[in-house]
Amino acid sequence: MCTRKISLQADVIIANADLPYVYRELLPPGRKSRRLSRMNYSCSALVLHWGLDKQYPQLGHHSTFLADSFREGLDKIFRDKSMGDDPCFYIHAPVRTDPSAAPEGCDTLSVAVGVGHLDPDHPQDWQRITDQARNAVFRKLRKIGIEDIESHIKFEIITTPGTWEEALNVTKGSVFGSLGHNIFQRGYFRPHNRDQRFKNLYFTGGSTHPGNGIPMVLMSARLVSERIRNEQKRNKGEKS
Repeated sequence: MCTRKISLQADVIIANADLPYVYRELLPPGRKSRRLSRMNYSCSALVLHWGLDKQYPQLGHHSTFLADSFREGLDKIFRDKSMGDDPCFYIHAPVRTDPSAAPEGCDTLSVAVGVGHLDPDHPQDWQRITDQARNAVFRKLRKIGIEDIESHIKFEIITTPGTWEEALNVTKGSVFGSLGHNIFQRGYFRPHNRDQRFKNLYFTGGSTHPGNGIPMVLMSARLVSERIRNEQKRNKGEKS
């Protein structure tokens, strides 16, 4: 494959990529990239995308299935970087509100299961974890009367933490804002939205201030746009 580098100049650069990835791969090495490598990272998600030749009205547009062994499951995810024997999971069924998401009489489901992020210190067999997750989902669906879903899956697309890292450059496959949300990685303690070395480089997204989740990410976009606008006004005033 032939690659070509393009050099561009800009007054302002906004990076909405995963912030640790930007510091690790796109900027010269420095203290910030080393500090980011030592920070805690969020969990990941194993997602099973199913195309089915049958619809299951028992499932709404959004369905969440919780487990009795909730604490043990969290320990498996965050301590062992794996998945519990009885995992919690979420199912998205877009056909409920958008019939064009599947052929008539068919269904599409996306099943998201919480798992640990990629960690070389904890050997992870993703084929085994995927099989375990799939069987756990089938088992819990049988409890609500969905007993034949396995035989009606016509195709399956699997997204693992490795997929997130390879396809989207998400560090460790940590899809939930990459960086974790302990007390020293939230709010002001989260990486700020402007680089200290390159003053015209700004960040937006879940890995920067104020945090992850759709409301926070939208807020980060608003904060960085306001900061750029205010700083440009101030710079123009100083020049004049």
